[in-house]
Amino acid sequence: MLRTNRVDDAITSGRTAVNAWVTMESTYVAEILSYAGFDAVTIDAQHGMFGRDAIMAMLQAVSAGQASPFVRSPSQDPREIGWLLDAGAYGMIIPDVATREQAEIVSRACFYPPAGTRSLGPTRGTLYAGATYYQDADKVIQVWPQIESKEGYDNMEDIMSTPGLYGVFVGPNDLALSMGLKAGGTMPQQIVDMVHTILERSHAHGLKMAIYCADADEARYWAAEGADLVNPSSDSGLLLTGGREQVAHILGDKAPDRTGEPKAY
Repeated sequence: MLRTNRVDDAITSGRTAVNAWVTMESTYVAEILSYAGFDAVTIDAQHGMFGRDAIMAMLQAVSAGQASPFVRSPSQDPREIGWLLDAGAYGMIIPDVATREQAEIVSRACFYPPAGTRSLGPTRGTLYAGATYYQDADKVIQVWPQIESKEGYDNMEDIMSTPGLYGVFVGPNDLALSMGLKAGGTMPQQIVDMVHTILERSHAHGLKMAIYCADADEARYWAAEGADLVNPSSDSGLLLTGGREQVAHILGDKAPDRTGEPKAY
């Protein structure tokens, strides 16, 4: 029996899916987050502090819990995407997709012929998903190109019309940088307005919309606005913010002043 994708299970049940984001090389962290109630745990192979050798072990750790295993690919290379799917990823988040041509390439990389160009060799994918994975993979694999640049925003109608996409994933920090705006922390109003437009247009195309958020409050806002999947910060962000909040709570007005100190994304 084919294992279902919990993100799709959540969304089709009528609620927003919640995703966790792993940037640290730790199977234990990935496993803990998979048991924490998230619908998916994304291994960030683009900006994560680990190499390719760690990815499969981290996907195995996610699989030990209830969440579905997702990966943000380090690139748009179809061979890299295929390997990550073979390793058991159920969702592929593809960075900086800015044109219809790029969207078509990455979408086709996720599916076997005739729908796509993926090479046959699902190795661990079959172990995780079930014996019918090869025949039924297109029912569970989700393709999420990231709209995270002004060019991608301008081309979103073409990107969203690409066959095979499950949704689009907004990267607000890189989108802000591409607009010459401040990234990190509270979203500039111009980016908020642009995200609302992406949300409306993705739904008009019959697609889902996901967004990386600075924290749980921002994620709650976008969930209320109709986002289909929200991501409240990352493992490093949760650890740093949570640790600072505990110190501040314990020490009160004697807590160290953290103004201007580094933050985790």
